Amino acid sequence: QRLRSNEHSRGAMCSKPPPFSLQRDALFSPVGWQGAAPPPLARKKILRLHRSQAHGRGLHPYISKFYPVPYKICDSIRDERSTVFVDSASVIFMFRSSRISYLKDNADKIENTITELCSADLKSPAIRAQCKGGMRGDHLPKILGHQCQSATRPQLNAWHAHNPEAAETFINDSTIQSLIGIVTNMVTIMFPGVAARFLADAKWHEERYGIKPLFGLFWNMCINAWFPGQKGIHCDPHADKKNQIGVCVLFIYVLKTGLNFDHTQRTWLVIWEAVVVVELPPWTITMYPSALLYHFNIDVDKIQFVTTEGNARPTWENATPIVDGDDCGRGSCVFFNQSTMCQGPATGFDTIAQAKLHGHSGRKDHRESAQEAFEHHLILVPVNQSIEAIS
Repeated sequence: QRLRSNEHSRGAMCSKPPPFSLQRDALFSPVGWQGAAPPPLARKKILRLHRSQAHGRGLHPYISKFYPVPYKICDSIRDERSTVFVDSASVIFMFRSSRISYLKDNADKIENTITELCSADLKSPAIRAQCKGGMRGDHLPKILGHQCQSATRPQLNAWHAHNPEAAETFINDSTIQSLIGIVTNMVTIMFPGVAARFLADAKWHEERYGIKPLFGLFWNMCINAWFPGQKGIHCDPHADKKNQIGVCVLFIYVLKTGLNFDHTQRTWLVIWEAVVVVELPPWTITMYPSALLYHFNIDVDKIQFVTTEGNARPTWENATPIVDGDDCGRGSCVFFNQSTMCQGPATGFDTIAQAKLHGHSGRKDHRESAQEAFEHHLILVPVNQSIEAIS
């Protein structure tokens, strides 16, 4: 019951986990609009073990049995390959891009733009105190864009509304606009069902409220930055359960302090239900349904992975030695849509309460949502015969 991978000379590497089914194993809310967290006992145990040792090493006995998906660095970035993750029903549920040369080449501009946006908050003792003990870690999650929490209509979140010039300067920066364009194109190509629904929802909001998503297909962008004395972004176990049944997009960057950051050993992404642990080099983009899957970061430098024969995977013995500073400088940006932003388009009302007053159940079939977003997108046809066999 191990993942199998085939690397083609051209195109993407395909990782298929036979035992995992998105429809069966993902975490869906009972009301169907969003994701859910694992059962409390399991969640508490995972959290306790993750925090019991530095870098999540308390979970190593479990993660050693997960299937590792490393990234192959080539002499030329053009020769590197993306990775497609497929479940037991041949449904694409996750995609990791190859390193994107434009983003890598504009690292200084990205750093300057993020620094300009976040520097004041990173220097604030009060904001640091607010972030301490956060569900994902003690870092700064700087969120921009529209939300519809307890309000009857969407509005910019508090920080964005109170700092419109800083937010607009960041969003309108040419490198950020290019990043948004890259993200939009990738989601449209890899998850057309998700993109179509996001576009339809956006049209409804524009017609009803006169607003558009500021981040292409997404209403929100979160820039994860770290306070002085912290090394980088390394997230604790969590579920983005308030997000829609769709995909979020994760972009990894490094600052100048991350020149020695070793992505082959540090801060891999664990997807608990899929039983995979994935290397995420800087300048890659990863798309997956974070609302439906419990996930977190972990270092793999001490893990002896259990793999099938013939799969060359990183081990403690063949890994690059740890050097000082190899865990510093890593940051991330996340594009996402909250579930409240799809309820209006689905019901035709501003709130679920109003929809119920007019006869709507207030629920949504999560199976239909998942099928709409992820199904009918991929057909795998095994071709096992050679021409010699029939000649």
